[in-house]
Amino acid sequence: MKKLEDIPKNNPFTVPDGYFDKLPGVIQARIDAGKAKTPVPYLRYAFQYAVPVVVLAVAAVLYFRPQPQSASYDDILASVSTEQLAVYLTDSDLTTDEIVDAGTLDEESAEAIEAEVFTDIDFDDITGLDLEL
Repeated sequence: MKKLEDIPKNNPFTVPDGYFDKLPGVIQARIDAGKAKTPVPYLRYAFQYAVPVVVLAVAAVLYFRPQPQSASYDDILASVSTEQLAVYLTDSDLTTDEIVDAGTLDEESAEAIEAEVFTDIDFDDITGLDLEL
């Protein structure tokens, strides 16, 4: 086996003259040739700047658009007819005591409801009823 000291100290590799002087230019040329050229140069800027502007514009429009006015409970209740309310109360499991406890009516509202509910009943023409006073 040879000793490390017995191996000659020379460089077995050889390169052409000026190889390392030209190497950076060759590498740069290969890198430039490998880059994909953008078909339309301004397309990059369009995506880079225009897309965020469009996103911000859409967000601003959605944020600052006029909000629909929410109707008050009185307006919503006024839009429901008395017949619909009567049907709802009849079909629900609410008792008369629960309904009375839940709210109070002023005299004007009570008379308006009474007039609307009892419009078809003629109290003057009650026949066939055996009323004892």
